[in-house]
Amino acid sequence: MENRKKVTVLMSEYNTKKEQLKQAIESILNQTYNNFELIIIDDCSNEENIKLIENYKDDRIKLIRNEKNLGLAASLNKGIELATTNYIIRMDTDDIAKIDRIEKQVKFAESNPQYSIISGRANFFDDKGIYYTTTKSGEIYIYDLIKGTPFIHPTMLINKKHIQEIGGYPLYRRCQDYAMAMNMYANGFKGYIMDDILIDYRMDSDGYKKKKFKYRVLEAKIRFHYYRKLKIGLPQYVYCLKPIVAGLMPKRLMQLYQKNKFKRNNSKEMECKQK
Repeated sequence: MENRKKVTVLMSEYNTKKEQLKQAIESILNQTYNNFELIIIDDCSNEENIKLIENYKDDRIKLIRNEKNLGLAASLNKGIELATTNYIIRMDTDDIAKIDRIEKQVKFAESNPQYSIISGRANFFDDKGIYYTTTKSGEIYIYDLIKGTPFIHPTMLINKKHIQEIGGYPLYRRCQDYAMAMNMYANGFKGYIMDDILIDYRMDSDGYKKKKFKYRVLEAKIRFHYYRKLKIGLPQYVYCLKPIVAGLMPKRLMQLYQKNKFKRNNSKEMECKQK
């Protein structure tokens, strides 16, 4: 008799490029750990992608189709409610999971029940290949969240009971993961970033184009709202201006700045390893 599933991998699909969707799904289905269910919420995507998903004859996949487009946060909340397991693992439809990702995260979660969010490191890549590997790891404290989320959303494993206790993802059009993480901390929950690289995280030029100024303003408002809930000192509110400043920079300049920063950080990491 098969053991009860321990983890739900949760994806929300909306018009992902077909080949990228295929890579994402297969990187989950081919995991070294297979005692999971894969819930894919179709948020009114194109029929070609739906057909691709339905062609996988794997009973671990549960395809749920929204009658209308709900957006990412509402779709994820729907998936959380439908999950039959204790742990939710987030996965985006255009990223690639390392083959032992789930095995490592489940093992860590079971050994460290004090953490409600368990994230990991990631390789950032575009059509030219990997250009940055994140370095942040260890326990994450409130002051780590003030400057911006150190968690990479599609690397997260989340305790289902705990995220339900805070009401799931706040229903914002952007920054849902950041708002959720701050709300978790405001309610006494904690998080940790494993040192393991768990995914290849797709962040190409299209990713920068999505960051419209109105979403920068939204992020500033979200920061202000949750800073109050976190009861941080007034001087730290200056970080509410960070997304506004970033939004005023030309997109091309912002992209070059980010990639140069990534290169500098990678160089520093290599120097530390060589010492």
